[in-house]
Amino acid sequence: MPDWNRETGWTRHNIFGLRQEWLGLYLSDRVGWRRHSFLGNRQVDSLAAWLKTAGIEDSSGCLTRLGEQFAARGVDCLALWELLWVNVVFSFPTARWYVHLGLGEWTTAELKALLLQAVPRLAERTATNAVMELAGLLERTPVGSELKQGQVIAKRPRSIVRSGKEPNDAALIHAIGRLYLQQGQNRLPWEADLTWPWVVFGCSRQFVFNRLTVLEQEFFEIDEQGLTVCLTGKEEWQCGDIAISWL
Repeated sequence: MPDWNRETGWTRHNIFGLRQEWLGLYLSDRVGWRRHSFLGNRQVDSLAAWLKTAGIEDSSGCLTRLGEQFAARGVDCLALWELLWVNVVFSFPTARWYVHLGLGEWTTAELKALLLQAVPRLAERTATNAVMELAGLLERTPVGSELKQGQVIAKRPRSIVRSGKEPNDAALIHAIGRLYLQQGQNRLPWEADLTWPWVVFGCSRQFVFNRLTVLEQEFFEIDEQGLTVCLTGKEEWQCGDIAISWL
């Protein structure tokens, strides 16, 4: 299991989760959305942070290839949300910790307790806010119900049910690219406890192996011991540039 105590940035979106309608608002008026939106000041700041976390904007505020695809295809395109979820998992420690829990059902209070157990140094308020940001994303975007990464059940207390989904090939490729960037090495052994694509999406390991062995691509090679990334240019893997060509 990853050493979660080394991670920082467990809450960075002003308590709010990303919302599908917020992304639509941003894409409809990229220049003036801050001034002409119905969002409050903290929600504006939250969306600005989510645009980076989700890989819609790069660090300089320019639209990424993924952002361009959302603008062209619309915010209802589930294939793009799969790529976005990969970005969130690798950019937001709370989401990455969450997917390593596997499949199951938890109340938000249980998730908070589990997070505090995994990272004892966190303040209770930080853990609460981190879970709120994650739950908000799952509840207000297709990631939760349609991608089955955490359907939010509106009861008291709220619960989150993660049943998992088999992703498209583009999302698999993107997840491998982001894992390579995270690890900083092109050789990834299967036995290592990493954030593999089957962890990101809650699908079976065998499904991922089956897809990887039939894909005709030149980005990586697989063998019985692990995976070797052949295309090592980091910019080409960032924010889904390579994966988008597989949509």
